[in-house]
Amino acid sequence: MAAVRDLRGVSFYTDAAKSVADPALKQAADEAVRPLWDFVKAVDALVDVGSAPAQDCALLALAAWARAGALLGQANQQGGYEREMALSGLSLAFARMGDARARAPALDARVADWLRRVALAVEPAYTRPWRTDNRNNHAYWAGLAVAATGDTTGDPALVAWGLRQAELGIAQIRPDGTLPLEMARGARALHYDLFALTPLVMTAEIGLRHGVDLYTDRRGALRRLAERALAGLDDPAWFAARAGAPQDAPGHLPPEDVAWMEPYYARFHDPGLEPWLDRLRPIRSARLGGNVTERFAPPAS
Repeated sequence: MAAVRDLRGVSFYTDAAKSVADPALKQAADEAVRPLWDFVKAVDALVDVGSAPAQDCALLALAAWARAGALLGQANQQGGYEREMALSGLSLAFARMGDARARAPALDARVADWLRRVALAVEPAYTRPWRTDNRNNHAYWAGLAVAATGDTTGDPALVAWGLRQAELGIAQIRPDGTLPLEMARGARALHYDLFALTPLVMTAEIGLRHGVDLYTDRRGALRRLAERALAGLDDPAWFAARAGAPQDAPGHLPPEDVAWMEPYYARFHDPGLEPWLDRLRPIRSARLGGNVTERFAPPAS
């Protein structure tokens, strides 16, 4: 697949709360980034196969994009969002290629250097605290992308930057277990609390590997968010009453809304997650490097 250097995304919400998508704009948005996500999904699929030839092929594909300087061209605001989430997926997939990377150290170094450069390109957009997207779910997805890159390439500065983004989100979690900027999204409030929860939980897992326990930060605020979101999936009326609109998330659950359940269940064994996991497994997410279930709940041998 031809490397994608520039990212010109299309914004598709039409109301102030950014809860109503224009169908034509949404289609245009999907088409604008299809080549990027086709590549990310192809890499994920190869890694999920798990065989040496498939993983070697995935590493070669990443090395080709690295050689072409992919994702390092121009990006508008929406394109930047797509880039950071693609970086998250690619870095988390790269982390699963340990054997292939060991077999080809030169390719490993080339891809690692490229991913670090993409991560550094993500960071500047999040130095403007007056902007909503510097404090809402976009900031946490950027944090996961950069932290995952640092984690798999051995760059502690990138890990630290990503953890700070997660801490920013955790600091905003209210006593009732919600994120105020996501609750402002009307009919999408529950969806966006869930959408924000996934990068926060995934970054918390990275943090533990580096001696930082985000689960206990702010007196367990991240766990409050998880418990409230899970309760909202079981009964969205609470969210509807506070957001002022019926919630659309329970009728459509993309992987990014539920992928947090796998690492969270592996960590805490919350029985309230079991019915959802039984229904949804295997959970796969292009933004999280492929098969999340396999990573956190591998089949018994």
